[in-house]
Order: sequence, then C-alpha cells, then structure tokens
Amino acid sequence: MSETAWTFARVAAAKPELGPLVRLHEALADAVGAADPEPRFDGTPAVHWVQGTAVLDASDRDALAAPVAGAFARAARAAAASVEGVRAAASEILDATSRPGFAWTERIAAFRDVPEETAVPHPALFRFLLLRAMAAPASHLARSLSPPHPERWLRASCPYCGVPAAAAIAGEGGGRTLVCVLCGGRWRREGLECLSCGEERSDKRLVLAARELGPASLEACATCRGGIKVFAAPDVPDGPPVALEVLTVHLDVLARAEDVSRDETALAAVFPPA
Repeated sequence: MSETAWTFARVAAAKPELGPLVRLHEALADAVGAADPEPRFDGTPAVHWVQGTAVLDASDRDALAAPVAGAFARAARAAAASVEGVRAAASEILDATSRPGFAWTERIAAFRDVPEETAVPHPALFRFLLLRAMAAPASHLARSLSPPHPERWLRASCPYCGVPAAAAIAGEGGGRTLVCVLCGGRWRREGLECLSCGEERSDKRLVLAARELGPASLEACATCRGGIKVFAAPDVPDGPPVALEVLTVHLDVLARAEDVSRDETALAAVFPPA
C-alpha cells in the first residue's frame, strides 16, 4: 500500500468536519474485523466468472449465516454506540434478528437489496449494517483470489461480491481498473463505455470535477446520467476505498446537484441512511 494512501486517520486529520462518519466506519471496522470467514464454493472461480456469477453468490450461504450474523450484531451495537440517532432503531433491529429462526440465509442471498418493510424493522439501516457485515467474507475473497481475465468476466459489477462498480482507478490505455467499494476487489475492464448504459461515444463522457480539486474526479455519461468516481492510483489502499469515499463525499453532493447517479447499492455500503 502506498504511504500516501488515504486512511481514516488521515481523513479525520484533513477534514475534521467528517469526523462523525469517520468514527462510525472505524467502529464498524473494529466490530466486524474478527469475522473473516473463508467462503466455501464448488469448482474454481473461473467457472463461475464465465457464467457471470460473483464468487460470493456461489458460496455456501448456510455456512456464512453464523459468522455474518455475529458480525452484523457487533456492527449494530457499534453503530448504536457511535451514532446516538440510530440507537433505538439498532436496538429494534437487534431484537428482530436475534430471534430463533431469523432467515439469515435468505437475507445473505439478497444482501445487496433493501428488504421488505415486513421482513425487518428499519430496512435501509438493516441493509447498511448487513453490507458492512458482508464486507468481511467478501474482502476475504478479494484478498485471496487473483482477478479474472477481462474475457472471463464481462460484467460491470464486482467479480468477488457482485456489488456494481461505482469507482475506478485512473490509468492509461483503452480500459480501466474498477474497484469495489465493499470488498476492495479490483478487476480490469476493456473499453471506456458507460458502465450503466454502454454508451461508447466519447463526446457523451463528462468530467464534472477533475482531480485537481481533490484526490478523485467525478465522471458521468450524458446519455443516462450514470456516474463514477475515479481515484488516482497512489491514493487507493489495498482494501476497500471507504476512507477515500468518505473524503470525497462532496463529489456525491455534486452528483446529486447535477442529476448524476452513482450506483445506489455501492453508496449504501458507505453512507448510512439519513
């Protein structure tokens, strides 16, 4: 990892106003850090990648249920202790998810989606906490497996955890390196077409904020208004770029002002619901 990579400590020192969000993520990282199960799956990653299936989706969800449930409970308690405004909601969620027979296997299978109101209390907060808990096994895969060849993985979502790409690392040539905000997985994608709609015309690519204004740029598609953050290579840590996402939250504010949308699931993995 580059010595210039943005860590939570560096973000807090550079942007004190982001302290509450930094402290929340530090607490969540400490809470789920002990849960690092090695997901089990049949066959080789390449078999699933050729089929367009992320490795985490091919894993044994029953085996993940217990460690993810434990990480989720620790994350919920950490969030309650870090953010006074979510204490009551976190308590209700913990009460519901600690009951015998709670459908953890089903929730893991759909961890990227907001649950139905009848399934869990405070569905948006539940998903944020579940995404943070799922980051543990997902990051294990991203650390343990080599990235797929571009011809074996054609999707714009992460080959390890399946979360759609919302960020990339700046590079040279006719492709790009995408980076997952949940697990830190990196994979090469050839071409510079829009990740959301496939628009290939160069005159439809917009740069709404250049890296001269900070450690990331915001690029968008004029056709569908889909956007992506682009980080400079030396700034990105080996793991998930959550600290960089927090540091550059002003780009998300700009995106909303310009009617540009980054992937909602990726954002939900970083920014808790209001």
